[in-house]
Order: sequence, then structure tokens, then C-alpha cells
Amino acid sequence: MKKIFAILCSVFTLTSAYAFKRDTFPDIKPGEHSTVEFHTEYGFNDVWSHHGNFDLSATVPIHKHFDMEAGIQLSTANVYTLNVELNTKFLLTKKHQRELYFKARFLPRFIVRARACEFNLAFGLGYRQDYVDILIGTNIRMMDELRRKEDYHMNEMIAETFYPAYSLEVFARPIACNWNISARITNLGEWQIERMWNPIFSLGGRYDPAEHWRVMLRVDCKPAGMFNMTAAFFAINGIAGVAYTF
Repeated sequence: MKKIFAILCSVFTLTSAYAFKRDTFPDIKPGEHSTVEFHTEYGFNDVWSHHGNFDLSATVPIHKHFDMEAGIQLSTANVYTLNVELNTKFLLTKKHQRELYFKARFLPRFIVRARACEFNLAFGLGYRQDYVDILIGTNIRMMDELRRKEDYHMNEMIAETFYPAYSLEVFARPIACNWNISARITNLGEWQIERMWNPIFSLGGRYDPAEHWRVMLRVDCKPAGMFNMTAAFFAINGIAGVAYTF
């Protein structure tokens, strides 16, 4: 039954996913527009087998250069993730769309199936232009049980302080083009933050068929399992959607 439900999630993604995100269109700057995003995701790994994810997030402008994003991901694997992020970016030059930006993210994750949870606090400083997007930062992680028992998992909270965080994305065409293809390596996923030696690989593309519309498709290959302990096997996730600008 779970496998069938996850496959239905994938079909729903490919046919009727709706997405609208602050970074989807480069000419939308922080503080100018409120945004809403919803999409579904299908994935497979050795630990959770077939599963589907539902993502919902919203972005609210705070200031000319600042906005705040909040979201939630619900998974059929009985894993639930929250995301609260403060973003700011400054346009350096209009030529080649050169930008300097900063991110601060709080990402708690509740692995209910294993009665465990983790809390992440990440910071990053990035530089973006037509063909490349680079971010360097750090992540602090705390892991604990949801209901502590002497015979289960850990006896006390585990803290990982100041792990390096990074992201490198390369684009085939300038940002302003109506279609593009990109490849990315990072340990800062939208709903999962990994250790520096467990990278997440992404390959995606997007096309703008009309002024307010965008179609996107992306495949992620990322570490599977809980608490980022499995580096030998990588999970596969597929995301597809349609974006609309208000």
C-alpha cells in the first residue's frame, strides 16, 4: 500500500505540482513579493524504500533586502521536517546578474519512525552570477530521541558543532534565459542537511513557456538513512513542478 501511495505521489508531481519560490525567477528580489510553493516528490532508498514527500512553504518580505521563508515537508516514510530561513541578497552589477547573498536557516527534522529528531542551524555566504552559484558556510546539529528509553538508541543528546557547509551550482546558460540546465553539488539540501563528506548531487532543468510560467524538473542523488550515517548507498529523488509568478 505504501509503495502504491508513493507512486501516486510521483504521478501527482509530474502532472499537477504547483510551485512558486523566491529564487525561481532571478528578477524577483527579496522584499518585493510574497511567495507560496507546493510540490510533491518521489524517492527510493534502502532504509525507507519507496516514499513520497509533500512540501509547502511561503516567503514573506521583511525589508527591501530581506525576506523570511517558512515551510514544512510531510513524508510517507513518517518523517517530518520544518524549515525557517532568513535570506538577503544585494545586486553588485546588473551585467551578468552578479549578486552577494546571505542565508540563515533553522531546520528541525522529526524521524518519527525511529523515535528520533535532529535540529540544524546553518549559516552561509554566497556569490551568484550568470553561470555559477557558490555558497560557503557552517552547520550546527543536535540529535536526540523523541521519547527517551534506556534500551533504545542514545542515552544523551549528540551535538555536532560547526561542520562546513557548501554549495556549488553551474548553469549551462545565463540566468535571464528562458530555459536553463544546471548541475549542483551541496550538503545543504532544501529539507536535509548532510555532513560535508556526504554530498547531494542534483541535475535539473527549467523552461519558461510564458511570461508568468515556469516548468521545472530535477533529480537528486543523496545519502540515505537516518542521522546521515550511511554513505555507501545514495537515495534517488525526483521532483517536478510548474511555477507561476503573481
